[in-house]
Amino acid sequence: MSAKIGVYICECGPNIADNIEIDAIIDTLPSLEAFQNEELVVKRFKLLCSNEGKEYLEREIRENEYSHLVVAACSPRDHDSTFINICKKTNLNPYLYKMVNIREQCAWMIPDKEKATRKAIQYIRGAIGRVLKQSELFEKELDSNPDVLVIGGGISGIETALSLAGEKRKVYLVEKSAELGGKAAKFKKLLPRQGGSSDIIGKKIEEVIKDENIDIFTETELESAVGFFGNFEISLNCSRDDRSETEFTVGAIVAATGFELTDAAKLSQYKYKKDNEVYTSLEIEDMIKSEGKVTLRSGKEPESVGLIHCVGREEKGYCSQICCNYMLKLASFLRKQSDSIEIKDFYRDLCLPHQQDQDFFEEVRGGGTEFIRTADVKIKGTHIEYTEIDKKKNEADVDMVILSPAMEAGKGTENLAELLNIPLSETGFFKEEHQQLNPVETSIEGIFITGACRGPAGISESMLQAQAASGKIAARLIPGKKIVPEVKVSEILEDFCVGCQTCMEICPYGAIIFDGERGVCVVNEAVCRGCGNCAGSCPSGAIRAKHFTSPQIYREIIEAIR
Repeated sequence: MSAKIGVYICECGPNIADNIEIDAIIDTLPSLEAFQNEELVVKRFKLLCSNEGKEYLEREIRENEYSHLVVAACSPRDHDSTFINICKKTNLNPYLYKMVNIREQCAWMIPDKEKATRKAIQYIRGAIGRVLKQSELFEKELDSNPDVLVIGGGISGIETALSLAGEKRKVYLVEKSAELGGKAAKFKKLLPRQGGSSDIIGKKIEEVIKDENIDIFTETELESAVGFFGNFEISLNCSRDDRSETEFTVGAIVAATGFELTDAAKLSQYKYKKDNEVYTSLEIEDMIKSEGKVTLRSGKEPESVGLIHCVGREEKGYCSQICCNYMLKLASFLRKQSDSIEIKDFYRDLCLPHQQDQDFFEEVRGGGTEFIRTADVKIKGTHIEYTEIDKKKNEADVDMVILSPAMEAGKGTENLAELLNIPLSETGFFKEEHQQLNPVETSIEGIFITGACRGPAGISESMLQAQAASGKIAARLIPGKKIVPEVKVSEILEDFCVGCQTCMEICPYGAIIFDGERGVCVVNEAVCRGCGNCAGSCPSGAIRAKHFTSPQIYREIIEAIR
């Protein structure tokens, strides 16, 4: 029985119609010798992605009872899912459909209309050849758990927990220290654009403690996490005296483990040690929080202070983004503590990303803080030697030096990345799926990252990221609704598998396990994302990616180059 293939060409307004001879394509395709045994129906439409176009295509599929469908239009990134969903409304299996991009790859790229048309015909006949080799695939629904594990009880983890917890969704909030709040809880004051007062942090901690839908585990760390999006089995280990273990299941995991400050004692140019009058910014925050003012170790208030930015920036190779604002905040506090205090601010480049930050800078400078742009700074105790940006060497003596160390990945980041099987970036932070398009997800579906564990971020940015991750989870992990895992996954032909386990090493999702009894590797289809890396690496050719088989690709190429 010959196939009946519907080929629909979208005009895409003038984008395709003005640059490609669509009528020539309609005349050419049915006459091609390669498809003389098939029934081709070739038609055009103004805008297939419009509501009118979608209704038209659905009606055409039903009335013509196609066995296969090809749509020649724009980028599959824009509308592949649109046409797949249309197929799902009919009896046509969506994996017997193929989309061809003749807009970006032909109409917009080739100025000569005749050549663009010829290229479009090549691509479409390649798609027809391919779709004839495609097989039906069927989606399976799986039960899912709507609950969420949040690792890290800082401001980002707290915001995530509060955003997700509800009557039908429990959140497990895990914090390795004894208290919630993280480093933000040490702050007495916030930036003016953040409201100034740190009460918001305390209120959120109270709120998360009172929430009946949030279970809090302090002095606890993740022991193991096994499973996939919708179904992760979690084991926690408490470090208190009882060293109890807790196990439960969740549908998603959010890592919000924060950051550490670079150890200034390891940087020789700063001579930092705890018995002189050189302090880190967090030590000053602790002092302000506990004593309400900044004092020397003798208890006397300093008459002069040097603020030094970018401590460790060169060693890390990146800007921590928030330090400049942070030092402005400390300068403002010191000025309010004493009108007569002399404040020198040594900076290399000022990073002030918001309009309100610029206003705050002007306010601090207007208050008498001296800003000195430097190329290099060294200290010997409270004696500061610096090179100004114009190469002029200078020095200053102050009562107190405050260092602003660079942010770096938290101490447990590497271990947690290994437990969750998620990658790290070249700077040691968790790596996002895509920096611009998907900044709060990882390469493992169902595992999210927010706040400063994915790179330098302030309080506001961390809270926004927490809300973004929460929104993604809430939209995809709906209580009572089943999930549909990827269908186009890899499969291993056991007769050919030699058990070398190369595929396990290459798989970025941890979707392949080794069956020791049978001596073969096995794909967990619920975890596999269908990237095909394993198929490309298998030395015995035992792995193939469904929907990307060699016969399908071969036929597409052969037809496209005829």
